[in-house]
Amino acid sequence: MKWRITIMVLVAALVLAYMRTGLLGDCIGIAGFVWYALIPFLDRKRVRARWASFSILISGLLGAAMTTLNLLRQSSLLVVSSEMSHIIARFRPFFWGLMLGVMFMLMVSGQLFGSIREDQGIRHD
Repeated sequence: MKWRITIMVLVAALVLAYMRTGLLGDCIGIAGFVWYALIPFLDRKRVRARWASFSILISGLLGAAMTTLNLLRQSSLLVVSSEMSHIIARFRPFFWGLMLGVMFMLMVSGQLFGSIREDQGIRHD
């Protein structure tokens, strides 16, 4: 059940962040990406490869950073020059594609969900 909610929040965060839905959508997107970045550290019942945990962390932080940048620009808290605005617009699809590629790679390899940690016969009385 927890994983279904995580996937729904992640998909909603991606859709809201990519579609430029406004300030509320960006705030939800930031929360979703931060939650996604913290998955390896919050779920102690599952085991992942070290590269997978690092990939989840980096892609989640990248998504949160891109969504935060979008939020700051929309709310006029960050004003950039027209040249920098063109650079951001040029590289934005690259970063979203990179992030989606990492997520797809994790899903295909089975590392996004990890495997359930086996009990080593240690009793915790």
